[in-house]
Amino acid sequence: MKASQQQALVSLLQDGDASTIDLVKGKLIEGGHARLPEYQELMKLLTGPAKESIREVIDQIEASKTLGDISRGLAKLRTLSQLEELCWDFARAEQPGFDGGPYERQLDVWAQEVGKLIRPGATSREKVNCLARYLGDEIGLAGNSHDYYHPRNGHLPWVMEFRCGLPITLTLIYMLVGMRLHLPVEGIGAPGHFLARLDGIIFDPYYKGRILTDGEWELIASEIPERQRPFLSKACTPQQTMHRLLINLRNCYVKRNDGVRRHTMDHYLAVLQR
Repeated sequence: MKASQQQALVSLLQDGDASTIDLVKGKLIEGGHARLPEYQELMKLLTGPAKESIREVIDQIEASKTLGDISRGLAKLRTLSQLEELCWDFARAEQPGFDGGPYERQLDVWAQEVGKLIRPGATSREKVNCLARYLGDEIGLAGNSHDYYHPRNGHLPWVMEFRCGLPITLTLIYMLVGMRLHLPVEGIGAPGHFLARLDGIIFDPYYKGRILTDGEWELIASEIPERQRPFLSKACTPQQTMHRLLINLRNCYVKRNDGVRRHTMDHYLAVLQR
């Protein structure tokens, strides 16, 4: 952008009426992601409402790009690693400029600490106990029963920060830590709940990784029709896990009467189901 063009935009944004400013913002947004460096430079020349207008333009362009990134990621989702990347993209959609790197490294550290607790030759039950001891007891990851439908419970980085969340986001942390340790922690979509499983040991990250008894599992199975029970024991695929995560987020936004974000979740669900 030439200096003369910059000055013209500065003048319009600082002195123009509301309709003129909206028109300028619309034209800038049409410039797309490739023009962001120019807009960021333009911000240095502005103050007050004019600077805020450019900030809104930048945020909207970044949000549009993130929406496209998430849609493409959902369309090709096949692995747990891809699901993790999508979780950072979801956070970026909520908070422009979000960087998932520190959270990835935090998961690496948590995995290293759990790994120190697992002795050579440990049984599957002992491995689950080590996961629960560190993530549930030491880190303090547990269910948020006080504000269950707060949207942050459905976003992985904020669950990691606040140490509380939904059954599916807490289970996902166990899965991602397990992935780093080559422990095949699976997600199990139980009725109205989401559980974890490692080598046949079923446990509940919502309650700090507590292992379920056979009787408790049988009670859960009894809540669904007998013909559907074989499906209950199957691990959720990354696509199924993401579908459940999106449904939970959608429910959170419905509870808060947030129609814009609910519509966005509907869009993501439609992409995932194609």
